[in-house]
Amino acid sequence: MPIIATILALVLTGLAGCGPKYIESSLFADIEKHSVRVVGLMPFVVEPQTTGEIRSGAVEQGATQIVTDLFYRKLLERHLTVMRWQEPETAPPGGETAPPSDLQRAQQVGKQLNAQSVLFGTVSMFSEREGSALGIRKPASVGFTVQLISTEDGHLLWKASYHETQKSLMEDITAFRLFFKRKGRWLTAAELSEDGVERVLAASPWAKLKTD
Repeated sequence: MPIIATILALVLTGLAGCGPKYIESSLFADIEKHSVRVVGLMPFVVEPQTTGEIRSGAVEQGATQIVTDLFYRKLLERHLTVMRWQEPETAPPGGETAPPSDLQRAQQVGKQLNAQSVLFGTVSMFSEREGSALGIRKPASVGFTVQLISTEDGHLLWKASYHETQKSLMEDITAFRLFFKRKGRWLTAAELSEDGVERVLAASPWAKLKTD
């Protein structure tokens, strides 16, 4: 038995060193050269599908608002100045020119808000759990991608994504830290989103800023 306990302790110690799960994050610029303390926040949208594509997960109604609101609140907790962009009810008449890219449009929004940077993103998956916190028939699933650009030059500064379908400890032993952090509960999609937003921001240019 002591041998088994020792092996288990070594396995758990090794697992404790695993990096963040379900998160991908990339910095594309020297953030120190860009001021990213004044942030324009564009509403998240549902990730568009390409022709013939079958979406891997459902995006339930209200998902984009939930994720946008979570980023707004979590950014404020990091003592950033955040200005939300409200989409005009009527778009200006378009000409024959091609529509701007996502980065170009975000840069335009940043200039209108007088923000130094703009944060925007897409929600690719938001499916509610079926069951309760103690037992489920189907777990919640959440996926989103976020991008940060510099208003000054339109350069992409940071991009990150989060995708998770909650699993039990028996399904994924490497997630034991998350399991205990969540007290063994099955989360709702909104709760899973909040956890995902927090962990994405922990890998962001604002990771070292103090929160309330």
